[in-house]
Amino acid sequence: ILRTCDAVVSGSTALRLLLPEIGMPWTPKDLDIYMPLATSRLLLDRLQYEGYTIHSQIQTNVVNYTYSHVHGVVVLSKGQSKIDVVISRTSTALSPIFQFHSMAVMNFVSADTIFCSYPELTLRRLSMVNAGPLYCSLDRHGILDAVRKYQTRGIQYIWCQDFHGLKNTCKVSTRTVTDAAMMWINLEGLPRASRSFLDVFRQFGMLDLQWILGGMPCGLESAFCRPCVEVIEEES
Repeated sequence: ILRTCDAVVSGSTALRLLLPEIGMPWTPKDLDIYMPLATSRLLLDRLQYEGYTIHSQIQTNVVNYTYSHVHGVVVLSKGQSKIDVVISRTSTALSPIFQFHSMAVMNFVSADTIFCSYPELTLRRLSMVNAGPLYCSLDRHGILDAVRKYQTRGIQYIWCQDFHGLKNTCKVSTRTVTDAAMMWINLEGLPRASRSFLDVFRQFGMLDLQWILGGMPCGLESAFCRPCVEVIEEES
């Protein structure tokens, strides 16, 4: 269903797959599925066919990000199981992921690949806060609560300037999903050859995606770099 709907799993579940032995046992309480608007009806119909019930639908004007790539959120449940379906307002499911509150949760799982955007930090259980939600969201308390939640799960938050020795981790550097700092784990494995970046991302309706987390550049307290997420789409 992930492949059919161009959808991915992200949030706590993706992080748990990357850090199965995090040191403090925890299990994600819900499943976060990200997908484009074009295929959302298909996935929601399938989940309801499997016995899930829609409990709430939050439209984009209630999602408190002034630069959000989220079109809306649909919450479904079945017994003790809960699924949050996050619908992207762009052509790809991936762009909202790079507006998360922390680097540690900028990961996703597709039908055949686990993806980690900051492996140099995440695999060390380190993270930085994304300035975007803090500066552009009306719900700063909610953002800080989310950060505290991941601190209780063993994630240590750091200052950017203290880790400039690690390549491509600076919060104001421009990153892309096809750059050399990304980590891919192909679930199909060897001896089958992995697909190229272009092959993988064409299924998500784009050629590439670039982002800047933004905030104050290291050592320049009077300056500010605006956060940005941009989808580079195929030409028709």
